[in-house]
Amino acid sequence: MTEKRNIRHNPVLFGIVLAVMLTIVIFCAVFLQNAPGPDQNNPALEPKQTLEDIEAQFEPLRQQYMQQRGKIDLDKLITQAKAIAEKHPEFAPGQLFVGQLYFDKGDLTNAQSYIDKSLKLDPDQGPVHLLAGNIALMQKDPKTAADHLSLAVKLEPSNAQYWLYLGQSYFAQSDWSQAQECYEKAYELDSDMILALNGKADCQVKQNQLAQAVYTMQQAIDQTPLGKRKTKVVYLRKQARLLSELGKPNEALVVMGKLTDAEKAQLPIASEMASYWDQLGEPGKAAEVYEQLLAKDLRNWDLAAKAAQWRIKAGDKDKAQQHLLHIQLINPDLPVIKELEKELGDVD
Repeated sequence: MTEKRNIRHNPVLFGIVLAVMLTIVIFCAVFLQNAPGPDQNNPALEPKQTLEDIEAQFEPLRQQYMQQRGKIDLDKLITQAKAIAEKHPEFAPGQLFVGQLYFDKGDLTNAQSYIDKSLKLDPDQGPVHLLAGNIALMQKDPKTAADHLSLAVKLEPSNAQYWLYLGQSYFAQSDWSQAQECYEKAYELDSDMILALNGKADCQVKQNQLAQAVYTMQQAIDQTPLGKRKTKVVYLRKQARLLSELGKPNEALVVMGKLTDAEKAQLPIASEMASYWDQLGEPGKAAEVYEQLLAKDLRNWDLAAKAAQWRIKAGDKDKAQQHLLHIQLINPDLPVIKELEKELGDVD
């Protein structure tokens, strides 16, 4: 069955697609510039069919695609582009264009087929190897991805993006050291490539180099732009988890203290903070995390239940009982009530 993916709403792949489209335009220009003149015999083309003539057939479709991206009928455009490509199977830009359209549609199998045809006709297309490598990664084939991306870095060794994705392909193969080298190379070439630092930290974690990973994450945190707050929050939480694994929950809590009140109010983050307090031997403080949230959302029985569970662990039956009564007032039929009653009964 043909695999479908929602490519248009993935910002990373969207960027790759646009980069490849620019490559197609440039490639066509170079291809046509180096093409034999009309007086030269070219058996691959019909009489009077120059490369300029072939490209002129694709150009209106390219313009439609670029100008109406996201609104155009891709199936219709693919049918039109395929009809031209089938008439001119040796025209590499045409095969690539069809593959790119399939990729944008989310049809990875057909996209790969046409992209492979283009690369067979002209293997020296770095951005196209990048696209092929990403398709292979999406299809859970990291070895093929690494093959394509290795060719890309050979063609353009100073392209940080190629090294980044090559690192991802090695990481997917559990080759942590090779992946780390690629991430380090990407960061060396582009010090603004924070994803390379994140990837490097992941490799360090896999190699049980947690202290080094904490330092790497600090670099990523420091270099994350102000406009990418969500990314910074992800990195702060990641660093805190690493510190917790190193047996430093107090430092983990210091890191979590850099989050805003609104961010701390998110349940996954509250859960992490509570676990760090528990690691410090302070289950009562863990309960306070949920009690502070409950004070702003009194109808939230889940917050009350979590606060009660931590109070039970802290041996504070009175406060746990108060939370239980609170839950009963919200909804006396909640299953969690019996669970808490049992836990309270087990407390000495």
